[in-house]
Amino acid sequence: MDFKYLVIGLCLILGGFLLFKEWRRANKARRALRLLASSIAVICFALFIFPVTYQVERPERPHELNFLSTGAIKDTVKNLKGRLLTTDAGLFQSLKMPKLGLIADLPYFLKSEPEINHLNIYGYGLTTDELSALQGYQLNFHPSARPKGLISASWNPRLKSSETLSVQGIYNQEGDLPVKILLQGLGESLDSLTINAKGENTFSLKGRPKQTGRAVYHLIALQGKDTLAKEPVPVAVQPALPLKILLLAAHPDFEYKFLKNWLFEKQYPVIFRSRISKDKYSTDFLNTENINVNRINSTLLNKIDLLVIDEGELEALSAAELASIRTAVDSGLGLLLRITGVKATTAISRGFDRYESPELKNKTLTVQLPEQERLFGPLPFEQALFLRTATTDQPVLTEKTGKVLVSSRIHGMGKVTATVVPTTYNWLLNGQKEDYADFWSALLNRTARKAAATELWNIDPVIPVFRQRINITVDQDAAEKVPLIISNGLRLSPLQNIALPFQWQVSTWATKPGWNELNLNGKTAFFYVYREQDWKEQRNIAKLKATAAFVKGQKSTINPLETNILMKKQVSIWWFFFPFLLAVTFLWYETKML
Repeated sequence: MDFKYLVIGLCLILGGFLLFKEWRRANKARRALRLLASSIAVICFALFIFPVTYQVERPERPHELNFLSTGAIKDTVKNLKGRLLTTDAGLFQSLKMPKLGLIADLPYFLKSEPEINHLNIYGYGLTTDELSALQGYQLNFHPSARPKGLISASWNPRLKSSETLSVQGIYNQEGDLPVKILLQGLGESLDSLTINAKGENTFSLKGRPKQTGRAVYHLIALQGKDTLAKEPVPVAVQPALPLKILLLAAHPDFEYKFLKNWLFEKQYPVIFRSRISKDKYSTDFLNTENINVNRINSTLLNKIDLLVIDEGELEALSAAELASIRTAVDSGLGLLLRITGVKATTAISRGFDRYESPELKNKTLTVQLPEQERLFGPLPFEQALFLRTATTDQPVLTEKTGKVLVSSRIHGMGKVTATVVPTTYNWLLNGQKEDYADFWSALLNRTARKAAATELWNIDPVIPVFRQRINITVDQDAAEKVPLIISNGLRLSPLQNIALPFQWQVSTWATKPGWNELNLNGKTAFFYVYREQDWKEQRNIAKLKATAAFVKGQKSTINPLETNILMKKQVSIWWFFFPFLLAVTFLWYETKML
């Protein structure tokens, strides 16, 4: 027999028995109240076992889904109604919400649920690849607060041995205590700074790697003795190709002498020619073979990567020699011009406008790199000559007040750089070898002829993570030739870009953290794959920006359908407990006290 009917039968028997006993009782006073109290007690007792339920209509969106991405906060999502899903196993374990489901991949799940057309995204959002699979869905983004710490950083991961490693980024400071940002590698500290202000603070650190090959530096955030963050900064340093440099001097001076010796120590092939008289020259050949440099012609200049010349020697050259220099610069030669006077004497130097600033007299000269805000050691002389830059010029080095000392411009396929700094060897005399090296390295790297690269490649995303998909893009000269791409011993099949036939793209997976080998047409290169815990804040910021931009740019034309469903709701047993308590209390009191 069904338990429900058995209980009802027993309650009816109990109720009949109590009513019969109350009716037959000798004391007939308050009979009606006793009968009513007995009936209420039995009925409430029965409703304890079988609560009363009723049906209500509730609006529901069967086509809507709540997706929790990394960074979702429990207090924000605990009261959400409808389906809750996430692909973050760590978030799934930390929230511990019974109604939260864990799925392997959001786009794959949506393929199996074609009726879903509306997604509410909570947390830091999705990556660009994940968002590309959500075209056609209506999205609402509820972002979490911006993460704190190292939220952005960029650096030059592939550089020459003569170049400087520059790390720039943003640190989001929330506490009151100062934070020290440190660039460290190979057992030494390259640079550091301290952040005191709250909010997002930009920083710039630099250092010159002393080794060639691959190395992993670290960007460290310290607060007192606590390490708040330690992020890897992988760098591949390639030996600098020896630039072939020709120095032409109107007369020998200490500036040329120290520059010639410094270039020789750095293993640069150098030809130095200084004028003795009209057609007589003194020549030095360092790290290179002897050739005839009495006449400057196209044959000579085609073998040179950089020509360094002062205005006095430039004025002394013949018209044919000047024409050869202009043609060579148009073909890619780098020209470094030392300007010594206010008035230009040749057509080549006339392109740089210069002026005098007498208010700087009787002061030392302090040079700085504008992009790094780095001050060099002071030079012990008055500097009154400066350059006035045009829209086609790019300042390379400035005086600490912002007046331009070195300026560069593109001329055909080459570059022309002008400097008004008369002497820099004082840095060497004062033991400031790094300042001297940084000054001339900046001029050489900015001006010299660039080697033609037959292939260029890049990795997307910029921070590839272990076990995630990466895209490799290759640009090469031969558009009709399929590039040979081998990653970690596995040959990949690239796809040619229809619009850009010289560009090829291939997708693969990051199969191991650390340095990975990439072989491109027989040339070996390396790229770094980060661990899942590396640069989390920066990747979260990237997802925040990508998701917000994607949601803002989408067309909200899909309206989720809203339907009403019937739900059963249970009446609280407290509504029956209090009448039951009053009824039995009255029966006891009436029997014992009245």
